[in-house]
This record gives sequence, structure tokens and C-alpha cells, in this order.
Amino acid sequence: MKALRAFSFIGIIAIVAMLVGCAIIISPGVKVDADSFGKTKKCAIVTIMGTKKLQAQKGFLQMFKKVPEQNTQPLLDKLRPEVINAFRKSKHLQVKSEKRVLNSKAYKNLKADEPVQKVLFMEVELNTAKGYKFITDPKKLSKLAKDLNVDGVIVVSMNFSVSSGIAGGLGISVKRFKVVTAVSAMAYDSSGKLVWKDAIHKSSKLADSQLAVIADVRSVDFKKLKPHAFKTGKEGLSVLVARLDDGLEGKRVGAHVATVTP
Repeated sequence: MKALRAFSFIGIIAIVAMLVGCAIIISPGVKVDADSFGKTKKCAIVTIMGTKKLQAQKGFLQMFKKVPEQNTQPLLDKLRPEVINAFRKSKHLQVKSEKRVLNSKAYKNLKADEPVQKVLFMEVELNTAKGYKFITDPKKLSKLAKDLNVDGVIVVSMNFSVSSGIAGGLGISVKRFKVVTAVSAMAYDSSGKLVWKDAIHKSSKLADSQLAVIADVRSVDFKKLKPHAFKTGKEGLSVLVARLDDGLEGKRVGAHVATVTP
């Protein structure tokens, strides 16, 4: 079997550095086992998940208060078909019908994992797209691949956050808001081996802006944010699959770098 092509640190990690008022987000390069993919290989997408909450930015007077937030479930449900469409455009995959996967006896009978991820000392609640289960245990994924009669299974994650910056002075300024979406994926073969891992970040254009004073406590307008979250999620999926194809074609796929300006 060909060696794994690893072009950066192992793991899906985002490194954020603040430079001259902007954020540089670096996602590790592609790690992919070329022998596990090909036009004759079949795969199934078995989990589509994302952070449960999209929170507004905290104002100066909100530091110790609960800030407005919205559930990401409708957003994940809307992006669900985009996930399938993105992977079907790959030159190196055959994607099993979503209907056949979700309606299969194997999938229905599989016990889902608890939809929570631990990040440092915190637990982050997660949503799954409609019809999907939260499954990340390699043993369960291995068994599912065998029961579905596919060569491998794919787990997709989309995490949404709000980036903000302030321009102006003399106590009056304009607060600008953008959506940053992290899209990541992992693939396991029928033996439970991790054969692909990658992550990228997409930043939206200006999603909202508000005239603000120093003590302003108003939050962002979620209605304005949601279309940008959908767009960055869809674009992120396309970039992720394109990076997979490039890696399988022998091209060097390094770390993905995203710049978020105020």
C-alpha cells in the first residue's frame, strides 16, 4: 500500500494568528491513502454534523451575560444535499445513494454516539443533518462500511462562527461582521483505518455592519448571517473535494490558509 501523503501536522487543527488587524487561519494539509480511492471504489457518507449553536459576538457590556444565539439545525439540513453533490463531483469516488444508506437496516440499527465533542476543558454540543446519526467510533464506522458493502465511509463536519472587527474612532465606529465556516472530513475503510483527513476554512464577504458607540451591546442580525453561512459552507465543500482529487492525482496539497479581515 502506498504511504500516506501527509503534508502537515496530523489532525484537524486551526491555528489562528492575529496580524495587523486580521486573522490568519491555517488548516493542515491533506492526509490521504491513494490506494483506498479510485473510480471503482464505493463510499458512503454516514455522518453530516456541525456545532449546535451560532452565537452573536459579545459587546463590551455583555462579557458576563448570555449572548443571543441560534440553532444551526436548519442550516445543516439545507446544506445536506450540497454535501452529497460535492462528493459526487469527485473524479475518484462512487458515492452510494443517500436514500439507500439512511434507509438501510444496518444504518437504522446502528447506535449513534453521543453528539458531543470535547475541546480542551469544554464540551461542545453538535447537531446532525436530518436523517443522519452522529457516528465517529472507528469500530462502528468499519462495521457500517462492511454492512453497506462499500469500500469506505466518510464523516463530514461543518462548524460556523462569527468574526467581527471595528473601524472608526472618536467613540463612534462601524462594527463589521463576517461568517467563518470550517469544513472538515475524515474517511475510514472497512478495516477501520483512517484513509483521508482534511480541513479548510472559508470566510464570507461582509455579512452585516452596525453603527456603534463604545458601550454598544447590540448583536448581529442572524437573518443577514445565514445566507453567508450557507454560501461559505457550500464553497468549503467544493474546495475540500477538489483538494482530495488533487492529492489523489499526486499533486502537493499543503496547508489551507484563510485570511479574515475586519
